[in-house]
Amino acid sequence: MPAAPSAGTPALPGRPPLVGHTSAAAAPLADEQVRRYVADGFVVLDSGLDASFHAAVADELRYCMKHERPLPGDNLLPRIPALGELLAAPPVHGAVASVLGPAFAWAPHRFPHNSEPLADPPARFDPFENGARMGEGSLAASGWHQDGHSRAGRARWHTFRAANLFYFPHETPLAMGPTRLLAGTHLYANLHGIKREQVFMEAMPAGTVVLADFDVAHAGAPNRTADSRYMLKFVALRQQNPTAPSWDSQTTPWRPPDRLRTPHDVPLAWRSLWNWLRGAPRGEGILARAAGGDAPQLAKALRTADQQQRLAALYGLAAIGEPAVDALVAMLLDAAGKGRHVSPPPTDPAFYGMAKDPRERRFTNRQCVPEDAAVALGAIGEPAVPRLAELLRHEDAWVRINAAYALGETGAPAADLADAIGELLDDSADSVARAALDALCALPTFGAATVARIHRLLTTDVAAWQTPAMGEHWHVQDQVRYAAAWALVARASGEDAPTGLEAALRAALDDHTGYVPATACEGLLRLGTPTALAAAVRHLQIRRWDTLHHRFARAKAAN
Repeated sequence: MPAAPSAGTPALPGRPPLVGHTSAAAAPLADEQVRRYVADGFVVLDSGLDASFHAAVADELRYCMKHERPLPGDNLLPRIPALGELLAAPPVHGAVASVLGPAFAWAPHRFPHNSEPLADPPARFDPFENGARMGEGSLAASGWHQDGHSRAGRARWHTFRAANLFYFPHETPLAMGPTRLLAGTHLYANLHGIKREQVFMEAMPAGTVVLADFDVAHAGAPNRTADSRYMLKFVALRQQNPTAPSWDSQTTPWRPPDRLRTPHDVPLAWRSLWNWLRGAPRGEGILARAAGGDAPQLAKALRTADQQQRLAALYGLAAIGEPAVDALVAMLLDAAGKGRHVSPPPTDPAFYGMAKDPRERRFTNRQCVPEDAAVALGAIGEPAVPRLAELLRHEDAWVRINAAYALGETGAPAADLADAIGELLDDSADSVARAALDALCALPTFGAATVARIHRLLTTDVAAWQTPAMGEHWHVQDQVRYAAAWALVARASGEDAPTGLEAALRAALDDHTGYVPATACEGLLRLGTPTALAAAVRHLQIRRWDTLHHRFARAKAAN
């Protein structure tokens, strides 16, 4: 959990400042940087901290990665507490708040990625290579991949709800293998059709951070030097839908950023997402005729495997609006009866979103990739809400999942349906419950009845959900409860807390995982009542990690 903020920082009315806020003025992104984030999916920034800070972090990280077991993993922040200064640094905090809103939260997952020197490195490395050979002991994965939310099996979103922060504490030249990214892949449902010209790989000065949408494909690279390479990853999550720009907006109209990195040209998609980030109607400034075809023609084009054609058709249908709803609903119904709500095993490439058919969408315990029709219906917004509300009760679980997803993406026009989505928490299919919880994170307007359902999920075992989900010791029920905790955090980040919210968050503190209680502490802090704060402090006090023995060990080794 990040350090508590200082007094005098931005806060919800009548509450303590939100976690992540600092007393120093944040340095928000400018329009051009946000445009780049919308189109390419990432921006590169200087964290603004002194070189001595980065050197000290790199030195401590190098020691613990070489000499301490187990490796810090999710305990990275308590192991190196100075990293809290990085997350609170004005350029870092301001950038994350610019794309995820001022109420964003840091997830409990964070990880050090190392790339160890190759014993016999090649003279050259092709930055587009997939699955390059890595040095022994490297934790950085060299295969192109889109992350799954650690331990969660959450949805992929086109709207900006999650981000990765990659931090390079030491100078990382190309030969050392800095993290590579594929521009524009944040809008991909899978990595079929990636192109060489999408590759971004540059030398990283010490203190560089790359803020990337969570779904941007990336990969490690082989280290062809004699020194270990380190990169630290943090995950941030949006908690409230945008109602206005949260960056240094000059109210300039959409235009592509200079020196665009993605090879795609999808202006309808970019403008729709730019509008969403501004809190404006998704279709503002978009004429239906800009779609370039009628609904049936675009619906046919949406089934293509070509990423640019697919995105153009998806947002072309969204631009048409209400006249496209029937065609999109028909596409959702066509996907029924295929068992796509059941996760394949990790031995199946479809588990990682890479089924043989690039047009296949499905739920897996690693992520839920919704139907493109659901993405388009969410972008259409209010005209699609009545049909989507009907589909919440469809007999097919995959249809229910996509209806909940689309309503969550719709935002304010679907706010009154939050408790109807909450009824899906009684569904026997765990994938439906998880999709409902993700939608509730995007629609944090639910009331006491839904809070009671979440409380029950957090405290009642479901026999059918005791199967492994991501590794032998992390079960389906653990995934459900982790998503449930985030739904409570999103609700605690808003106003008019419903009855039972604090009790549900306090109940989550008893969960056997580390993630659920850590997330619940975030919610209790945001709720801000004396009893909520006391419960969070009591929980964290007995679990704090004192690094004094690490300093003693280092001093002894030095002597």
